[in-house]
Amino acid sequence: MKRPLARTRTALRRRPVLTVTAAVLLPAVAATGAAEYTVRHHIQSRVAKAAPGLGDDVTVGVAGGSALWDLAHESIPRLDISSDDARVGRLSQVRVRARLDDVRLGGTTTVGAARADVTVSTQSLAAAIRGAVPAVAVSAVTTDPAKGTVLADVGPGGLGRLTLRPVLADGKVTLAVDGLTLFGRSVPTERLGIAAGGFGPQSGAPKEYPLGLAATSAEVRPDGLHVSLTGGPSTLPED
Repeated sequence: MKRPLARTRTALRRRPVLTVTAAVLLPAVAATGAAEYTVRHHIQSRVAKAAPGLGDDVTVGVAGGSALWDLAHESIPRLDISSDDARVGRLSQVRVRARLDDVRLGGTTTVGAARADVTVSTQSLAAAIRGAVPAVAVSAVTTDPAKGTVLADVGPGGLGRLTLRPVLADGKVTLAVDGLTLFGRSVPTERLGIAAGGFGPQSGAPKEYPLGLAATSAEVRPDGLHVSLTGGPSTLPED
């Protein structure tokens, strides 16, 4: 009977110790969590300022570790950035998945390298055409991956077929008019109020992409246009 009684007394003595330990650790953990959130929000704000076209739903993740720890060492091995509401030139609601490597947080925030994959859906392409030529009705936009073209049914009843082709030049991607047909016959683009080259390489093209990125490829797929971009060393704007 003495041993169970002794164990009970020992357990009772430990309870205040455990209670005090929990009272000390829980606020510390909460403070660390709040600090981690603050640091991540700060990093996200810096990225959003550097690339405002990423939109309001941009998220920034610190890969494989603690943002607080990385900030203390002024170095982040990798940032993962995602947005489904980005805007690039005339193109809106663009899906972006980007990665920044070797981010240094000294007096000036620098990025060692960057790469991004951009997806422009057929819906986004249709909206871009409508925005560029408001007088032209666009009933549907599809793609022809085999030919590398984007096809837009335009005009009254969608009787016209506008063919666009992505153009990669000077590290940028734009859409150039590849032809216009009406009832299967080739007609001048002026018939729909589109001047020759109206969607040419310089039409709606941004002066430069953010974060030092430059387009390296543009591929037409069934769901739209896919663009890959890479970038070397660059800097982020200061707060």
